[in-house]
Amino acid sequence: MNPSSSPGIAALAREAAMGLGHLLGQHVKVAQLELTADLHAMGRRAYLFAVLATLIALGYGLAMAGLAVVIGGYPAVGYPLVIIGLAHMLGAGIGLLVAPLRPRGSQLMDDSQAAMNSSLAALDQATAPTAPPTPGKIHAHG
Repeated sequence: MNPSSSPGIAALAREAAMGLGHLLGQHVKVAQLELTADLHAMGRRAYLFAVLATLIALGYGLAMAGLAVVIGGYPAVGYPLVIIGLAHMLGAGIGLLVAPLRPRGSQLMDDSQAAMNSSLAALDQATAPTAPPTPGKIHAHG
């Protein structure tokens, strides 16, 4: 073995390890940013759900109070309460149907997972041993 080639191999190995460490660090930073963005989006959806659920409960309460007032003999006061309560429930119900609580086809940190899979595939391809050509596949041109 040639001693002069050892420092070159060691330098290449050190450079590859440093590059791999940098790549891994970049993936961690991107994953942190994506996780933060995903959690903010989940928080907004949870807030929307809480507001709509509150509107449904308020509408139900108004409708039941209005119904009780109508049954008690004051329809001029009860019917508007029932109508307002039903409007609250209808609006919030439509809101729950229109604004889904989870985006369809989206998983938590799916972009980071795809980037990491792409990097791993590139590393696998770069480190895969190359097969030497077989004698039957070499053609002489003459």
